[in-house]
Amino acid sequence: MSVRVRCNRCNEIATIQDSVEDSAEFKTLYCTCNNHECGHAFVTHLTFSHTLSPSALDFTTEMMGKLRQMNRQQQRELFASLT
Repeated sequence: MSVRVRCNRCNEIATIQDSVEDSAEFKTLYCTCNNHECGHAFVTHLTFSHTLSPSALDFTTEMMGKLRQMNRQQQRELFASLT
């Protein structure tokens, strides 16, 4: 899936001309509207919000084995208790 940025002036798709990764969770995007009648050039930000499902890379092999033995409801309850 690619990122689609829309112009906040005319609502047309814009092209990301350049980007700067300020951190692992924050990126600055330099955009230009594709509508030639508009031509708006602007900066927008792409930021990490929150995790919906943890990465398997965050768990040891032993932990993954134990998680696989749990049903989905048990897994949800476990992760809910951690937040």
